Formats: sequence, C-alpha cells, structure tokens
Amino acid sequence: MNAFSRRGIKGTLRPGATLSGRSAGRAVKTLLLALVIAAAGSGALILNPDMAARLLTHLPLPGATPDRESWTLAFYLAGDNSLERDQIKNLREICAGSPAVSGAPIVVFVDRDDDVSRDSILSAWKGTRLFLVTQEDYLKVIRTPVSVDIPRSVDAERFERAILGRLENEEDRVFLSGCYTRKGSRYVLEQSDPSIRERIRALLDRQAGYLLPLRGGHVNLDATDAGTLSRFVHFVKDNFPSDRVLLCITGHGNGWFAGGTSPPPDNRSAEYAQNFEISSLRQALAQNPVDVLVLDMCSMGDIETAWELRECARYLVGNQTAIPTMGLDYEMLLKRLGQRAAWTPGGIAHDVVEAYRDTYGDSRQFDISAAALDLGEGFHALVQSFHQAVGDPGRLPVIRRAAREARLIPGRHRDRYPMADLLPLVSALGDPELDLLVSEKRFVVNHTAINSSLSGISLYLPSSAESLQRHQERYARTSFARDFPHGWASVLPGLAVDH
Repeated sequence: MNAFSRRGIKGTLRPGATLSGRSAGRAVKTLLLALVIAAAGSGALILNPDMAARLLTHLPLPGATPDRESWTLAFYLAGDNSLERDQIKNLREICAGSPAVSGAPIVVFVDRDDDVSRDSILSAWKGTRLFLVTQEDYLKVIRTPVSVDIPRSVDAERFERAILGRLENEEDRVFLSGCYTRKGSRYVLEQSDPSIRERIRALLDRQAGYLLPLRGGHVNLDATDAGTLSRFVHFVKDNFPSDRVLLCITGHGNGWFAGGTSPPPDNRSAEYAQNFEISSLRQALAQNPVDVLVLDMCSMGDIETAWELRECARYLVGNQTAIPTMGLDYEMLLKRLGQRAAWTPGGIAHDVVEAYRDTYGDSRQFDISAAALDLGEGFHALVQSFHQAVGDPGRLPVIRRAAREARLIPGRHRDRYPMADLLPLVSALGDPELDLLVSEKRFVVNHTAINSSLSGISLYLPSSAESLQRHQERYARTSFARDFPHGWASVLPGLAVDH
C-alpha cells in the first residue's frame, strides 16, 4: 500500500471523525480512490484510468449539498522547447500540491524535449507522457504513466459530433454505432473482443483524430498542435466526467501575434520556439469548452485573444505582460484551491490570479499584470460598445488623441509587437456607455499588477505605418477584426500614420 493510500484511509477513518456535506463527499472519494489503488495496485489506474473516474464521479455521496459540483483539474505542459526544465518543475509542483485537492482528479499531459541527458536516470524520459497524479511523490508518479485505452463511455453529443461526424466511411460509422450503445446522455462501450477493440482504436486514432496515441513506448507529439490538445481534452472528459473542468496550458505565447517563429536551433525540434496560436486554441476547444482556461504563458492577456476564445471557456486567465519561464507556482495554486469551501468557476479563476500574486508578489525583479476575465455578457457588451464607439467618424479626433496618449505595454518590442493598455484608452474616448462598463468592470473577475500600473487587458496599436503593414493581413484574420470590420481595424491606418 503506497503513501497516498495510507494517508487517505488513515485520515478518513481516524477515531471520532465526523464529516458532513462537502467534507463528507471529499472524504468518501479519497477513501474510495485509496482502496482502489491499494487493492488493485497503481497499475490498475494506469491501465484503466476511466475506472477510477466513474467510481469517483458517480458514487452517491450522503450529505452532499444540492449545489455541490464535481471538478477535474487538467494540466497541459508543453515542454518540447526551451521551457523543458520549467515544465518538469511544474509537474513536481503539481505533485507536491495534489494532497490539498484530493477530492478532484488531476490529469497532466507533459511533452518534453527528447534530449534528457542532463537529467537523473531516475527522472528522465523522452517525448510525451500522460499522468494521473494521485500522490505527492514525483518519482512514483512518473514511473506509472497512463496508457490510453479506448473510452468506455463518451458524452452523446461529443460521440456523434467528434467521432461519428469525422468518419468518412459509412461502414465505419455503422460499426462504431454497433460497438457503443446509447444509455441516457452517454454512449457506452459494449465490446470486449480484443480484435474489435483494436479496430475501434484504429478508427478513433487515425480516422477520427480523437484518441491520444499514448500506449507505452516512445511517442513525441506536437503539443502546440490543435489536434493534440483536442485529443487531451477528449481523454479528460471521457475518463474523468465531472460537472466542471479547469484547464491550465503552459508553454510559449505571444497573444494574437503568435506564429511565424524563427527556425529552431540545430538539433532542436520544430516546437523549440513555437508559440501557441489563438486560432489553434480555438480550433481545439470551441466545440469542447472548459469552464476555466488558464494560459500560463507570455502576453496572452489581449482583447483579441479573449474574443477569439470566448466560446472556449467562460472564464479566461491570461498575462498582459511577459512572465518568467517558471510561470505559476502550481503547488501554491493547488493549496489555495484546497482552502476553498466551495468551488465555483468564478472563484477558481479568481484564485488563479491570486496564485500569481503568491508566486511573484514579493519580487522586485518582474513586472506582472494578470487578469481573470468573465467572457459572458459584460465582456460581449464591452467589445461591441468599443467597436461601435471607435467606428463613429465623428469621434475620430478623440480616438487619435487617446491613441497618442495610450500607455504601451513594457517589454514588447515597439515595432514588432506594439500593444497598448486597453482600459485607460477606452476611458479616454469619453463614451458614456463604455465609461459605465469600465467603471463596473463586471467582466474582470480579478486582476493583479505586480510592479506595474497596467489594467490587465491589452489592445493592438501599431507604432507606425510600416508596423501596421507588417501585421495587417494577420490582424485581419482575428475574430476581433473580422467580426467588426467597421470597428477598431478600420481606424488603425489613420492611427498608424499619427504615430
């Protein structure tokens, strides 16, 4: 019996323990998971990761309150790049903080550089792996990577759209429909024949692009690819069905500018300096959204990125500035979440921003401006009112003056990546409706500015006509420009000339 099992059983069955409500639910879940591991060995969870999820999420919990919601915590660590060591550090932090949130499954995707010569032989591996974190011992966690099996059950809408809808051959669709039976809101696998299961795997992997090809052995996936991220989210939702999902993505970012990166150094993969592109994030998540999306990477706190991802999550956490390569301290984040009496999407997003304050609040070395946005009605009203205001020809002199006085984001190359602080610029426009929206800030759940006076959200503002010419074609492809052709994008040529 491992340490996690002993701690779970001992803590739950201590003499005189009385638990009720949410505490009782968490205690029962902890005990059940401990018993599963103790009875079947850790390999059972590795070979059948959905087994534990079904037990954890569907067990009747006496004393649970009607408003109680279950959560799955998913972490996507893109480390086949210059952040490889930082991502291993992040995995260690997740392991260390996991006991604080023992009632929620923690699933971690790690893609690392193939060059592990600098690592200890005890902690080195190559390529891409998936882990279910059930204990704080890092070495024990990495020794038992998940081997991805075909899903035993799939949400009905996702099965029909993301699996059957992607199969071109009618015979394949009929075959899969015969292997899975609809029961309520899910399709459940009814086949145990090994040959049939292998055919199902081939269809889900190669034809539908649905299944993560992680089955043991060396695999190196492109973590920045939309298909890889989409497959990971499918795995999480199929094997750990819950009411809510927190997804933290860490890697290289550059807001809507991402793409067209420099060639990697010699002997490095194509991902070495590859940024996450917002179009790829949207492609992976728009039809498979999560409740809270954390982009723990540089310069993803712009209005263009938030608008692009508005259908991917209700709450979005991003950084307006560049951040250190180590990013968030995930041990601090999980411990902060563990202190919450009730978990809500807004509360989780709020705490992620507080975790940035925990991580960097005492530092004088870094300038950090991180914000959690509610991408609901208030955010939509802000974007629509802003485009309407700047699209008014009579307001052009005011817009030009506000743009000239705008506060630029430090740390961004003025010509290559020119961005301005959005909310002060919006306030300078003198539009009553915008002023009300900004003053209420219903769309800002939380914001922290460490060694910074920034407001939390950035906006593209070209520094010259040459700068606009360099970015204009790409900017026109963003949803922020495409959805409002007579808004901000239409006034940029005049503003660029002014600058």
